[in-house]
Amino acid sequence: MTEKDAAGAFDAPFPNDAFAPPPGAGPARRPFEGVLRIAGGTLAASDAAVFGHFAMDGRPERFPAVALAFTSDGDELLPLERGLVRRPDPESYWDLMVGPGRIWSEPGDDSGHAAFPFQLSNERENDSHHGLARFRYDSDGAGDLAVQVVTETEPDHLPERLDLWGRLETSAVPGEPEGAGACRAERKAERAGEHPIRPIRDLADRVGVDLVEALYHGAGSDTEIVSGLVVDGAIYATGVHTRHGAYPYPRAMRFGLWSATKAAFGTTALLRLAMHLGPGIAETRVRDAIEVAAGHDGWNDVTIRDCLDMATGVGTAGREAGPADIYADNLTEPAFAEAGAEQAASHRAYRDWYVARSRADKLARAFACPSYPWGPGEVARYRDQDLFMAGVAMDAVWKRERGPGADLFAMVADEVYRPIGMTAPDTNRTLEADGAAGVPLTAFGLYLGLDDVARLGRLLTDGGVHRGERLLEPSLLATCLDGGFDKGLPTGTVTAENRDVTYRLAYWRLPMTTHGGRDVRIPTMRGYGGQIVQPLWNGVTCFRFGHDRPDREERYDALKLTRIADALRPL
Repeated sequence: MTEKDAAGAFDAPFPNDAFAPPPGAGPARRPFEGVLRIAGGTLAASDAAVFGHFAMDGRPERFPAVALAFTSDGDELLPLERGLVRRPDPESYWDLMVGPGRIWSEPGDDSGHAAFPFQLSNERENDSHHGLARFRYDSDGAGDLAVQVVTETEPDHLPERLDLWGRLETSAVPGEPEGAGACRAERKAERAGEHPIRPIRDLADRVGVDLVEALYHGAGSDTEIVSGLVVDGAIYATGVHTRHGAYPYPRAMRFGLWSATKAAFGTTALLRLAMHLGPGIAETRVRDAIEVAAGHDGWNDVTIRDCLDMATGVGTAGREAGPADIYADNLTEPAFAEAGAEQAASHRAYRDWYVARSRADKLARAFACPSYPWGPGEVARYRDQDLFMAGVAMDAVWKRERGPGADLFAMVADEVYRPIGMTAPDTNRTLEADGAAGVPLTAFGLYLGLDDVARLGRLLTDGGVHRGERLLEPSLLATCLDGGFDKGLPTGTVTAENRDVTYRLAYWRLPMTTHGGRDVRIPTMRGYGGQIVQPLWNGVTCFRFGHDRPDREERYDALKLTRIADALRPL
């Protein structure tokens, strides 16, 4: 980025390396300490459809007005708030997350230069839009901020492959912010625990070139951001691809997981809750945890386990039990609104639940759905409402145990995520009119980075034990991850090899014949648009993040990485 570029508007996104120290850059002549005040402003967009007030409230083209506190440690620029900055600007569509960036000097320039990565997301969605920001600063303050958004996990409401870019008026309030010392100490500890990131092609000599090269070809290769494996404490990755070059701060990216949240948070919450209350807590009936206000008795015997199994026996469409079709009531695309009466009713029921803001409103919309002719635990129907119900029930159980101030997500964050080293874990919640913290959405809403995936995968593959302390209940964990072939409800979906997939406790179970000839099922967290996490019993964790279009006939082969893991360490 040249001095001329920095002084005026720009017509298109820059190559991403403009937001990192260039060749010849030196150490910053002064640290940056203070609060960066960013004026909200309209960004240019690659798709004009984004302009205007949007379906989920707020303007997607508006970067939010926000004040961000930073400190410096060596050449790093450190934000004091790493979690979700929730809707700082009511005119904007976006929540904001900020990660560690860099400060530096350039020859012949007395100004300091600073850049940081950020993610934009929405409080009721779970796509993450990854961006970069850059500004100059000196002892008097900071210059205007250049920002661009260059890749994303698959959006539900926004246009595909949406670039945003522009310049924002910015000022700085200098002085070390409160908490800066603790922030630097926390970042030092975080750096010490980071996993080395290596090119996945480094594994080719161990597993064969063909298995590795297959990652770069076929369905999903053009819509992938990054994929890889965590092996023996190292992350082997394809590289982080965006529309404007490699992303210079890959560790700072926290990907919106969409439905991979169901297992990464929902099932993990059950496993931790069971450490406090015993594995039988999975059999708690929803009606014994919360008040059920349905106009039928279909919820009477539904348990938390049934909700996590997608087998409540409640639903609107697909009223025949066979043949297996887990998506028979997941009619969320707009075309279903104009389909037959049953399909339109299912679409309406989902959208009414989706846009409902509060816990009470979402529960009312969930209870408005009718029940099926069969009971719970028998037939899998993919319904976000049921995973939400699991979270609400578990949160209610935890409040009953620890008091009205207890919170399910805080329990998991404080007792599982943070102890294993995950940084500023956060999730989307219901939106309460009184400003109180809502319940986690559970069906989607979690954000994880590469190191987070590595740490959570290690905990799961180590049987729920971290540094000698058991964090997760072992019997329930084993039923999720043991690879047993005859487990899970049929889904009617198949792998790329046309083999039947099952579903159990929010994990998709993908059939695979190992190199050694054993038939197993691969536990898979899977989210809309190609978000995948696979914690394997051989100690390897596979991951993939992307923006796959849901209307493509071809699907990403979710066993590509698993075959590499099997070749490295037989399953």
